[in-house]
Amino acid sequence: MNQLNRRTDDPTSVVVTAIFLGIVVLFAAWGSSRAVRYFALEGAPEWMSVFVNYGVMLAVSLILVLASSMGDASSFGFTRPKVGGGYRAGITWGVILGVIASIVSLASHAGGMSPLKGLSFVQIILLVWVLASVAEEVLVRGYVQSYLEPLIDRGFTAFRMRISLPVILSALFFAAMHIILLATGTSFLLTYIIVVFAFFLGLIAAYQRERTGSILPAIAAHVSFNIGGAVGGIIYIIVQIVMFGKTAAEATGALGG
Repeated sequence: MNQLNRRTDDPTSVVVTAIFLGIVVLFAAWGSSRAVRYFALEGAPEWMSVFVNYGVMLAVSLILVLASSMGDASSFGFTRPKVGGGYRAGITWGVILGVIASIVSLASHAGGMSPLKGLSFVQIILLVWVLASVAEEVLVRGYVQSYLEPLIDRGFTAFRMRISLPVILSALFFAAMHIILLATGTSFLLTYIIVVFAFFLGLIAAYQRERTGSILPAIAAHVSFNIGGAVGGIIYIIVQIVMFGKTAAEATGALGG
């Protein structure tokens, strides 16, 4: 189904199809990771299910992109940015949002993300900062948002910025897909915080995707958000030590939830 065919569809069917296929990818990824965890032998490394989850997400998303674009993936954002790079704004706001999200999460004592508790810092960098960011952006900004492109004329203007319907819907989808964290044992409060900040990150990434025609600035914003989360954790520890007189061990203990 190429872009020309999508433009002849009813807007509702375009939205429903895009969201449905996005959900199919999520369930394929989630199911694969659960299967690995279920069938893996005792003592299997914690990173395995995380790797399978995002690996399957990336692979299936790429298959959908190639099938829908008839081999020309440039219309799905697989191209260089067209307008001024688009990296600076996405990276800047991604870091800022990540710092705020991290501090809010830690200050709320909402606990940690259960899927990440068994991972080393290096594994978090490789699996979350890099693989997860790429996989989620390929799915949401590469496939879902691009599939919704025929609706780009619908939207509104806020703060002198044009916010299209594909930008809003992809941000909502991106936020909603994080609700699945509840099934991993992540607390409701932390999941709520993550969903809220994921929506704002989704707006930033989707806006840059639409503005530049490329998913690369969106990936950069996503990675920057994760880096900002680590920076926020460091700031939180420093504040706890300097302002509240906690020891380094006490302050660092808060990061584990």
